Amino acid sequence: MSGYGGTPPSGWDGTPHGSSQGWDPNGAYGQPYGYGPGPGYGAGPGYGAGPGYGPPGVPHRPASQTSAIIALVCNSLAVVSCCNVLAIPGIVTGALALQRIERQPDSARNLTMWSWIIFGVSTVLAIIVIAVLIAADVGSDSDPYYYDEGI
Repeated sequence: MSGYGGTPPSGWDGTPHGSSQGWDPNGAYGQPYGYGPGPGYGAGPGYGAGPGYGPPGVPHRPASQTSAIIALVCNSLAVVSCCNVLAIPGIVTGALALQRIERQPDSARNLTMWSWIIFGVSTVLAIIVIAVLIAADVGSDSDPYYYDEGI
């Protein structure tokens, strides 16, 4: 037999090696990974490893607060140390993400992601502004030691 379809050879019982006994006749190792009832997902192949490891629509693992806390702290430090007022929306989104971790984990993940994006953009803009200010100062012709005696 070649290709797909057709009938299997005689004596084939559906197991990979043609023997229903196999190397684990007593079932000491149980079903293969991903088979059997998972917590709350029912029996069947795939995705039976527990919450957080499944296709879209299946609950994900609980969101971690770590990323939201670090994003909140980084945005706060950017505002305080650099007077970077563009990071204020990052503080707001980080705080909202912390509030939504338990009840709305998907929304918390999105808010945390936006908090990091806002932090990155505001930091890049602050660096650009500082570079422009330095370039403007270097290019100026004012000499603090120049004194015109009115000659």
